[in-house]
Amino acid sequence: MNGKYLLTVLLITTVLAFAQTVKISGANPAILDTDTPILAKVKVSDVYTFASQWKTTPKIETARVLGKEVKVATVSINGLELRGRLDGASATLYYKGPASALKSIVESPHVESIFVKVMPEIPPRDFFTDVASLLEKGGGTPQPTLPVMREIIGASRVEQLFGVNGTGVVIAIVDTGVDYGHPDLQDALAWLIKTTDGKEIIASAIALVGGSLQYKTLRGQTSTLPLVQVASVEPLALDADESQVILLQSFTASGGYLQTSGQTFYVIDGPMVNIVNAACNYAVTGLVSKSGVYKFGMTYLYIPWYGGVVKVGVVMYDPDQPGVYTAARVDLNSNCNFSDDPELRYFGNRLIVDSPTAPTISLGVAGGYFYDWGLWLDVYAKFYPGWDLSGNYLSIFYDFNSHGTACSSVAAGRGRAVYDLGYLGQQRLRGIAPGAKVLGVKGLWWGMVEAGMMWAAGFDVNQDGQWYWTRQKRAHVISNSWGISEFIYDYAAFGYDFESAVINALAARGFLDRNYPGIVVVHAGGNGGYGFGTITSPGAAAGAITVGAATSGHFWLALGTPFYGFRWGDIISWSLRGPTVAGYVKPDVVNIGAFGIAAYPVGWGRYYYGIPEDWDIFGGTSQATPLTAGVVALVLSAVADKVDPAAVDPFLVRQFIASTAIDIGYTPFTAGHGFVNATAAVIAARAYYGLPAPRSPVALFQTNSVVNLGDSWSFQWRVNIPLYFGYLMNNVLTPQWAAYLQTGVPQPSLGMTSMYLTANPGGQAVGTLTVTAVGSRLAVSASVQTLAPIYRKTTTLNIPVGTLGGYFTMQLLGSDEDVLRQADLVVFRIAYSFSAFDPEFDYVNNVRPVLWVFGWTDLNGDGRIAVNELTWINYGYQRGTAVEVPVSKLSAKLGPGQRLVLRIDIRPVTAPYPASVPVTLEVVAYKRVPAPDASITPSAYTLAPGQRYTFVVRVTPPSNAAPTVYERLIVLNVNGTSYVVPLSYVVRAVVPVNTAYVLTSGRSDSWYSASEVRGGNDWAWRYESGDWRVYYVSTPTLARGLYVDFRWRCINTSLILYTVTDSGFFAGYFWNQGVTYHRYLGSGKFNWTGVGGQAKVLALPAASFAVPIVAPGLLYQTMSASYPVAGARSFAIVARTSLYGGCGTSEAIGGVVRPFIETGDSPITITTSPYVRVVLSRPPISYLFALKSASVLGGGLVVPMATVGGDLRFSMYFIRLPVFVDYVALLYSPENAVWSRISGDKFYRYPWYAVEGVSVIS
Repeated sequence: MNGKYLLTVLLITTVLAFAQTVKISGANPAILDTDTPILAKVKVSDVYTFASQWKTTPKIETARVLGKEVKVATVSINGLELRGRLDGASATLYYKGPASALKSIVESPHVESIFVKVMPEIPPRDFFTDVASLLEKGGGTPQPTLPVMREIIGASRVEQLFGVNGTGVVIAIVDTGVDYGHPDLQDALAWLIKTTDGKEIIASAIALVGGSLQYKTLRGQTSTLPLVQVASVEPLALDADESQVILLQSFTASGGYLQTSGQTFYVIDGPMVNIVNAACNYAVTGLVSKSGVYKFGMTYLYIPWYGGVVKVGVVMYDPDQPGVYTAARVDLNSNCNFSDDPELRYFGNRLIVDSPTAPTISLGVAGGYFYDWGLWLDVYAKFYPGWDLSGNYLSIFYDFNSHGTACSSVAAGRGRAVYDLGYLGQQRLRGIAPGAKVLGVKGLWWGMVEAGMMWAAGFDVNQDGQWYWTRQKRAHVISNSWGISEFIYDYAAFGYDFESAVINALAARGFLDRNYPGIVVVHAGGNGGYGFGTITSPGAAAGAITVGAATSGHFWLALGTPFYGFRWGDIISWSLRGPTVAGYVKPDVVNIGAFGIAAYPVGWGRYYYGIPEDWDIFGGTSQATPLTAGVVALVLSAVADKVDPAAVDPFLVRQFIASTAIDIGYTPFTAGHGFVNATAAVIAARAYYGLPAPRSPVALFQTNSVVNLGDSWSFQWRVNIPLYFGYLMNNVLTPQWAAYLQTGVPQPSLGMTSMYLTANPGGQAVGTLTVTAVGSRLAVSASVQTLAPIYRKTTTLNIPVGTLGGYFTMQLLGSDEDVLRQADLVVFRIAYSFSAFDPEFDYVNNVRPVLWVFGWTDLNGDGRIAVNELTWINYGYQRGTAVEVPVSKLSAKLGPGQRLVLRIDIRPVTAPYPASVPVTLEVVAYKRVPAPDASITPSAYTLAPGQRYTFVVRVTPPSNAAPTVYERLIVLNVNGTSYVVPLSYVVRAVVPVNTAYVLTSGRSDSWYSASEVRGGNDWAWRYESGDWRVYYVSTPTLARGLYVDFRWRCINTSLILYTVTDSGFFAGYFWNQGVTYHRYLGSGKFNWTGVGGQAKVLALPAASFAVPIVAPGLLYQTMSASYPVAGARSFAIVARTSLYGGCGTSEAIGGVVRPFIETGDSPITITTSPYVRVVLSRPPISYLFALKSASVLGGGLVVPMATVGGDLRFSMYFIRLPVFVDYVALLYSPENAVWSRISGDKFYRYPWYAVEGVSVIS
């Protein structure tokens, strides 16, 4: 190809790629280069010409919605489907699917704008079923008395001591829905009564008694309300996705049948309308209608365990009063005859089940509330009761996945059903708080979790589309077992991002409304470990109680593996690790996540396993989170005699949970405070409120640490979040938010129980820790500790490829078992070459590793290891080239006479695979020792009951400390019991401009090491899996940008760099700016990348840049076409593995940063001339030419400029004075092109780097 032609194509392609991003709002434009699941709202100027561009024609259908005709357009483009309402020729279309599929759509000239919402995700079913692939069946004896989750966590003890089971408390499970038809969850459904004077009553049960509605309060008291005072009654459930609103049509019966055959019916599904045709006439014999008019529609329920989409008839009728539709039936057995289906009643049963005691079919709940998107029922998005007494529609709340039902089961399952759980014998699955009610919020079908959480917290939308605080929570705690893994999904990094901002606002007292008390939000941290920094969003939110996953091996026995025993309380390999990008500690606590047993939707067992029992394996931080939410419910229920649970300060609840957690021997970045202890948390709460409780060494902890969310917090609440609610939902935020537009957005008030400090190398930082004695006199001794390695052994083994690799005693490995028993923590690691993992480099793994840790009791004395002689301790099984398995307090986990045994498997996955694989095994033992760089004073103090005392913590990093984050343990011995207050501190290096600084050469911790990485990538998980390191630098004077260079040794390893300003924004939104060029393939897989095909990566982060957000229609005057960040001087540089070559159990990395600026380069802050001239600094990389362009952002116009040249000078003429101008020079640097390995020896080269600046014009 002609070189000049190729260069022209490159230029045009690059200009188009960057030009099209201005159409996108709601998410970082880089998301379009990934397969991240998204919801997109696409505004098309002319749907017909748009469709013709793709050589297709739109399908136009007419639906009747509440008496109005609505035209619905469907455009299919290469398998991608966009659907939505038609308005003349223009259309608002919606798309749900991989983001990358939209990339070509963005380029269409007929697309006016695209709003992108990244969808929260839950684990795929494979995450749970994969456990079964590791099973070993064998003979054994049932052990029905073994402790399982309730006993381990302490919930059973709470019930024994206090009779507390969660009664009086509502847990909001924001998820995929809940199957309330399951016998274990039928009683978990509450009711929401709205009165004619605007009040709300949450009832545990209702009954119609004459002309009154009798109800029981959440605590069981009976009360009545005249029906004339009742505005509505609905089950306490919310379909925030509006996924099943059945539009009903009027029919009269003829010969006992409704003439429905061949008729078309409609079901609202969020922004779309599903069209269903009835295949038969439906019998209504015996169904009395006082008006003679029946209301009929068809379902469109997506329920996989019933074969997919369930399309059955629904009828509403008016048996009591003409035109008042208080009865309904659903054709559960699909026989076109309603007379044999259970009757549903407005004031009675709402469960759509074939039998309440032994159901085999459950299609959900008739009614509840739903959140209309402002597309169908009104111009504003609002909440509506799901049962329309006029018979216009019926909403059905159901679980489309099973995940929400399982979460509800472990949190509040009633234990009605009896299950045969293998070697655990006959068991009932009682949740942690079996007396609590569950507010099911479906928000993961379309991703409407934000509206769902706000409704659960007590917010609503008025007739003008504005959110307001109702002054009453509908739930007491929100449990979120979902997250977003794509680190670059938002304009700001995790913890500062859109979703984290919503969580922080919900948790903060008084932010959303001055009278709003805040709510407890318990959030899953993610399953992307073992690498450090694998916390996801919004688990990274400072205001969330973020939960990691610990072990309990009882599930092996339930699944049929006859282990001799099991242990609990270690951190599973895939549980998230901290730190956050800002450096504060996550997770906050851990709970059982590997694994458990939960109730699943009715029909699950028959469909998947051919058994009548509806249970299955459950786990992940998905399970650990509702277990912890259940403990929160116990805490609030335990103090309900003294205080309204809704009035308890969310931070106080955090203190109860965190301060009483069990010290399980781990570090802050792996376990936070430790393992949740329900018994101790409830005792602490009761003692705090002066209620009877056993004397116990209970102390509450609080630090003076604060997470400063910077300007990104203001951006989220002035621009990004209002745009989401305003543009996508046509809502306006609360009146208090409107006041922030005038006064500025205050930082949220979020207390901390962990400590978070910042210092310079050779400097110091001071924080305070306040300890409150609750109920009794406390003798407290305090120290700051760290983990120091005391033993390290590396061995090379040749492991045969197969289901069973081999068992290894420590003697066989040459390791000193006595030393390991004396250690506080032992970490076992294996690694093997990428050439064995994926020899074809086609991103399909050929083998997978599993590393097991057991205690072995030679029961028959034959010297041979058998499964029924093994006590399971922990294991790891990432689909990658390395695995890490930690075990704490090994001496306590090995029984008398037991020997420590490792098992290493290299299992076949895809042929061809070798007969055996050389594996490197490393065993590292750690001991807690006094931290040389941190201290606490005094070292001991005795507190009287009720007394508060403040300790002073000082960190003093050495002058040669690497500029990274450090984890320490503040260990408090309280009356002989050890508790941990996590401490993290950031060391920030001050780097003069035009000076190179080595980020990785200083001293750092052994486990979280600044100078090495250890893999952690998992090709069966998501974006975050890998090993992440953070480095902190600042410049004493303003630089134009940074030059960042990282290198590594093993050629098949690959790194990605991100740079984040101290306000949380990515430092520029062009590739190789705030994030280096990379291609994410989904499921944790990345293409290998390296500059010039070498083990090297470069970035040019900007200090001044524009956040490329678009506000279609400029809904709010505060919004602009973009958002300026002018003059960042502090940065976090993040390096993470995207591939790990497996050349060893660890790999050294080297990183250098050089802030750069040239003489004459300075931002313009004011101008009186119609001319503006700028010179951007040339970065320290070679380039052939620069493509220069300038954009007016925030209003105003300039003469457009786009030139090609080597210099970086800009000269423009104002037509009208702009608010700010963004200057960009795209540098064409083939010498520094990023090579992306597509497959085998095929590479794609990306040669572009950006230098950017912003001039704010006053």
